[in-house]
Amino acid sequence: MASLDSSGLLLPPRTEAGDGVGRKSVAVWGEDRGRADLQGSSHSARCPAMTPAGSAWPRLRVLWALWALLAMLLSPCRLWAIEDNQECTWQVVLNKFETVGKNHESDRFFNQEPLDTVDSLFGLLVDAPIDPDEKYLGFPYYLKINYSCKGESSEALVRKGHLTGLKPVVMVTFQSPVNFNHWKLEQLQIQMEAAPFRSKEQCSAEEVCVMSWYTPMPVKNGSVVMHVDVSSNGLGPFIPNKRFWVNINGFLQRQEDSTLQFTVGNELFNLTPQYFVSVSSRPLWYTVDQTPVLILGGIPEQKSILLTDTSFKDFFLVELSIDSCWVGSFYCPQAKFTATIYDAIATESTLFIRQNQLVYYFTGTYITLHQSNRGSERWVRVLANECIKKLCPVHFHGNGSEYIMALTIGKHEGYIHFGTITDGRVSFEMLPRQRSVCERIQVVICSITWAIYIAGEYNLLLLVEIEGVAARNYFQVVSYDLVTDYLAILYTIPEFIPDARGLEFLMILGTESYTNFSMVPKGMSYNPYNNLLFIWGNFLMQSYDNENFIYLADFPKELSIKYLVNSFRGDIAIVTETEEIWYLLEGSYRVYKLFPSKGWEVHISLQMMHQSSLYAPNETMVTLFYEDSNLYQLVYLVNSQQGRLVKRLVPVEQLLMYQQLSNRYLLQRQGSHLTLSFTNFCPFTAMRLRDLPNPQIYTRQERYQAQPPRVLEPSGFHTENSLAVYQGLLYYLLWLHSKYDKPYADPVHDSTWRWWKNKKQDQDYYFYLASNWQSAGNVHIDMANYEKIYDLKAEYELPERIFLDKGTSYCFSIFLTVRGRAFKSQPETGVSLELPSQVDLRMVLADPGCIEAVVKQKVLINRNSVLFWVTLSDKRFCFDQGISGHHLMKTSVLVKVVGSAGYCFQNTIQGPRMQGNLMVPVLIGCPPGKRLAFDITYTLEYNRLQNKHYFDCVHVDPEMPCFLFRDIFYPFFLIQDLVTGDSGSFQGSYVLKVVGGGPTLDTIKEYSEEEIYRFNSPLDNTDSLIWTTKNTTTTKDSAFNIMSHQSLGIEWLCLENSPCHDTVPHSIFAPEFFFKVLVSNRGVDKSTYCDYQLIFLLHIHGLPLSAKRALFILIVSTSVFLSLVMLYIIFCLLMPLMVKVCNILRWKINNMLTSESYYSHTSSSRAYSSTSGTSSSVSSRVSSTVAEENKAEPEKIVNKALT
Repeated sequence: MASLDSSGLLLPPRTEAGDGVGRKSVAVWGEDRGRADLQGSSHSARCPAMTPAGSAWPRLRVLWALWALLAMLLSPCRLWAIEDNQECTWQVVLNKFETVGKNHESDRFFNQEPLDTVDSLFGLLVDAPIDPDEKYLGFPYYLKINYSCKGESSEALVRKGHLTGLKPVVMVTFQSPVNFNHWKLEQLQIQMEAAPFRSKEQCSAEEVCVMSWYTPMPVKNGSVVMHVDVSSNGLGPFIPNKRFWVNINGFLQRQEDSTLQFTVGNELFNLTPQYFVSVSSRPLWYTVDQTPVLILGGIPEQKSILLTDTSFKDFFLVELSIDSCWVGSFYCPQAKFTATIYDAIATESTLFIRQNQLVYYFTGTYITLHQSNRGSERWVRVLANECIKKLCPVHFHGNGSEYIMALTIGKHEGYIHFGTITDGRVSFEMLPRQRSVCERIQVVICSITWAIYIAGEYNLLLLVEIEGVAARNYFQVVSYDLVTDYLAILYTIPEFIPDARGLEFLMILGTESYTNFSMVPKGMSYNPYNNLLFIWGNFLMQSYDNENFIYLADFPKELSIKYLVNSFRGDIAIVTETEEIWYLLEGSYRVYKLFPSKGWEVHISLQMMHQSSLYAPNETMVTLFYEDSNLYQLVYLVNSQQGRLVKRLVPVEQLLMYQQLSNRYLLQRQGSHLTLSFTNFCPFTAMRLRDLPNPQIYTRQERYQAQPPRVLEPSGFHTENSLAVYQGLLYYLLWLHSKYDKPYADPVHDSTWRWWKNKKQDQDYYFYLASNWQSAGNVHIDMANYEKIYDLKAEYELPERIFLDKGTSYCFSIFLTVRGRAFKSQPETGVSLELPSQVDLRMVLADPGCIEAVVKQKVLINRNSVLFWVTLSDKRFCFDQGISGHHLMKTSVLVKVVGSAGYCFQNTIQGPRMQGNLMVPVLIGCPPGKRLAFDITYTLEYNRLQNKHYFDCVHVDPEMPCFLFRDIFYPFFLIQDLVTGDSGSFQGSYVLKVVGGGPTLDTIKEYSEEEIYRFNSPLDNTDSLIWTTKNTTTTKDSAFNIMSHQSLGIEWLCLENSPCHDTVPHSIFAPEFFFKVLVSNRGVDKSTYCDYQLIFLLHIHGLPLSAKRALFILIVSTSVFLSLVMLYIIFCLLMPLMVKVCNILRWKINNMLTSESYYSHTSSSRAYSSTSGTSSSVSSRVSSTVAEENKAEPEKIVNKALT
C-alpha cells in the first residue's frame, strides 16, 4: 500500500497509452520552471508490484476514479473526522411575527420599519429593570435557526441538541454605509443567544415534537447589508460555523392581497434550459461589501435577470419592465436588435442595466438609507441621446458616493460618461471636460475599450485603442485626473506578445524579443489595496506603478481572457473565452489552471463517489465570483432531464494539492514491490501566528451581546411574549447605542450605563423574584446579559483589515517549523555563530513611503524552527487629518514565505487552506469609533475649584449645566474610543470657535465665516469679540487662539458688536445665552490623523447689560421708585382729611336714611292711641334736638380746621 505525504492526499501517475510501470525506476515530474534550486523532502511507501500497463487498462477517467478512491481510503483519521463533522450544517430562515412557530415558513427581508406591538408587554413587567417611561419597539423579523445532518431526521436532531444543552450563538454584523456624510461610519456587531421555541403545530408528545431556535433580526439605520454567523455554544453535537447573508431587498413591495411583488418587473418561475445551456458565462459586477441585491444578465433573447438578496443561496428570475426601445442612427451603428441584458451592475441601492445601446437604472426603497420613500416607480432611462457600447463597474465606493462608467461609440467616441450615485440619486458627467481623449493624445481616431476609476486618487485609467497606419491598431493606457483635468499617456502596450523563453515572467523593458502573436487587450483590473494593475486579453500583464509592466508567461497566448474575478484579498480567478478557469496568487508570477485539469478530474471523481448533489454530468457555468475570499461558481446542472441552478464552492486549495501530488512522485522497484515516493516543495511543515494583539483596537469592531430573558418554565421553552420582550430589549440596546454619540460625555463611558444606572442597586431583588418564580410576565431580565464587549481576544489569525493612526504599529510573530535539514553552519573558533535558515520571510509593501515593516528573526535549533517578529508601522506623513473613518488611504502588506506560493497547505475543519501568503489590508487615517467629547463632569468640578463657587441656572437642566458669565471658563475634553472603551483627557491642542448662538434654543442661528472671524479672532478690531484668553499661542496666520488642557481659561466679553451684547432679559432674572461652540484640532495637533471636530451648546447665564440699556433701566426704575414715594407721602398727608370727609359723608347718608324712615313710620301709625301719640311726639322732639346738636358739631369742627 502507498503512504501519503503530510498533505494526506494521493494521486496516481498520469499514464499514457503504451507506458509501463514495471520498470525499475519510473520518474514522472510535472512542469516546474524556476524550481530546480529547491530541495524537497521525500515520503516513500511500499506497494505491491503492478502489472504492465497497456491497451487492456481502463479508460483514463476510470483510472483517475480508482486512484481517487485509493486517496480517500488512505486519508488520515483526522481527515475522516473532518468529513464527518462537515456532514452537519446550520439552517437559517427569516420569519415575521405572524409566522413564528410555524413549520416550513420563510419570509423575504423587505420591511424596514420598527413595530410597536411589543410596548404593551413591557407595561406588564412591574418590578423589572426597565424604564416604564420609555417606549419599547421591536424589529419586524426573527431568525429561525435549525441544523441538519446528512441521513438523519432534522426534528430529532434539534430535540437532541436542545436536551444536551446546545444553544446557537448568532453574530449579526452590520456593513457600514456608503454615504459617511449622512451616517456615522462604524463596524458594529451584535452577538445573541438563540431562544428555544416549540412549534405551534399539533403534537401528540407530552413536551415537544418540533422545535427551533429564534433570535430577533436587528435592523440598523444606514446599513442594508448584514451577514449572520451561526456557531455553537460548545455543548451538544459539533456543528461547524456557517455564514449567511441576510440583506434588505428594497425592490419588493406588498400588494393589497398581502403577496410580495418585485418593483423592477415580473417574477418568472420557469428556468428553462435554453436560458443557460451552452450560454457563455458572464461577470458579476457590484460594489464590494455594499450591495444587498445582486443581479446577473446575459440570458439570451430575454429581458430578464437573475436577482438575489442572499448571495445566490436562493434567487429569482425576473422579467424587467423596460420599454426595450432601439434607436439606430448614423451615429449609433447597431448591428441588430436583441432583448438580452448584456451589462448589469448593482450598487448599494440602485441597479443599472444595458440593453443594446440603452442604459436604465432603478433605485430601490431603502428607508434605512434614505430616511424616506425615495424608490423608483419605474426603470429610468439615462443618456438617452448617447450610444452606449459598454458599462464599466467601479468596485469600491469613495467620498460618500458610488460610481459607474458608460463607454460610448458614435458621435461622442473618445469620451466617457462618468456616473455618480449618492443616496440613490444618479447623475452623469461627460469626461474629459474640454476635449476628447483622441484630441488630447493627438490622434485622429481612437476608442476607449475599458475604464477604471480610483476613487481615492480621483483618477481615471483608460484603455484606449488607437487606429494606426496600415490598418494596425495599437493600445495605450491613459490617465485622467478629475480634479485638474490633466490627461497623460502612461504606457503603450507592445504590438506583439513577448517571447519569455521558458521563464515564468518577463519584465517589459523594450529590449526583449517578441513572438508573432498580436497582443489584443480587452480590459483592465485594479486592486486599490496593493496598487496592482492588470491588463488582460490574450495575455496577462501586471504593474505596481501603472508604468512598468511584467508579462506573466504561464498564461498561454493561444487563449483569450473573457473576464477577471478579483477577491481584493490576494486572489484572482481568470475565465477564458473557452470557459477555462485559471488562478493567480497576487505576489507570485505563476498562473495555475484549475479547470479543466488533473486536479479537477480527481475532485469530480470524489464528488461522484459521495453522490454530491452539486455536480452533474452536464453542467454550464453561469458566473464566477468571490465571497469572503472563497471562490464560488453559479452552475446550471442538467441531471436526468432536470435542470437546476446551484451555487457551489470552487476548492482552489484542494485542486492545487491534487495537481501538486500528481506532478511530484517517483516510482521505484525494491525487490518485488514498487515504492511510491512524493516530494513536497513546501519549505515548512507548520506555520503558526503568535503574539497577536487584541483585535478590536485595530479592526475597530464594536460588539454588543444580548441574551434572551430567562423564562420561568421548567422546560426552558420561550413563548411569543418572551420573544417579543427579547425584541424590545434588543431594539432598546441599539437605540442606546445610536444615542450615545452626543457632545456631552456621560460620567461612565458606556452606552448601556443610562439603562442600568438607577437599577443596579436593585439587582439582588430582581434575582430574588426570579429565584422564587415571582417575576412579572414569567420572564427575568438579567442586566449583565446586555452589555458592550471591549476585551475580545485574538483567534490566531490575522484580522480581515487593520486601521493605523499616525505613528501606530501592529506587531505579531510567525513561527515556522522547517522541513528537512533546516540550518547550515560552519562554526569557527572565536566567531559568533549565525545560522542561515532554509526558510525566509519577505514583506511586500504596497506603499513603502507610507508604512514600514521590521522583521526580526530568531533561530530555534532544538526545535528545527524559526521565529519571526513582524512590526508594521505608519510613517506619520502619508495622510492629512480627517474625520473619524473618512477618506482612509487603502494600502496593504503581503507577508510571504519564500517558495511557499501554491505549495503549502494546512488542513482545517473547513478543508485545506493555503499557507505562506498573508495579505493584510491596511487603512491609514483616523480610525472609525474615535470621538472628542465635552467632559462636563470634570469641567464643573474644576471650574468650581478655580472660581471658588458655582452658580447654576434658576431652571436646572441636568443634561446642560449653566456657567456664570463673570467666571473664568475652563473647558476640558475627552478622547473616547467607542470600540475599546478607553476614555482619557484630550492632551492635544485645539482651536475653539463660537459658530452660532441665540438667547434661546429656538433662536440659535449659524454665523457666517466673516462673523466667525470677527467673533473669535484676537485680530478683530471691530469690538465684536465674544471671548478672549490670556494664552498667547495662535495659529500660523494669528487668526485664532490655540487652546489646550493647560490653558488659562476663557473670559467672556460680549463686546458691543457681538451677538450676545445687550441681551434683553425675558424675566426678572439676568440674561442668558446659548453659544454653539466648535472645537477642532485640525492643523494645530500633529499627534494624530484624526480631525476631532466637536460642536456643542454652551449655556451661559448672568450676562451683563449694556451701558445704555442699564442707564435706561436705572432711570426708569428710579422714576418709578420716586413716583411711588411721592404717592406715599401725598397719601399720608391727605389721610386725616379724607377720613373726616368720609365721616361727614357717612353722617349725611345716615341722616337721610333716618329721615326717610321717620316719615314713613308717622304716616303708617295714625290709628294708634293718644298715649302712643304722646310718646311719639316726645320721641320726635328728642330726636330733633339730638339731630340739631349733631349737625352743629361737624360745622364747628370744619370751621376750626379752616381757621
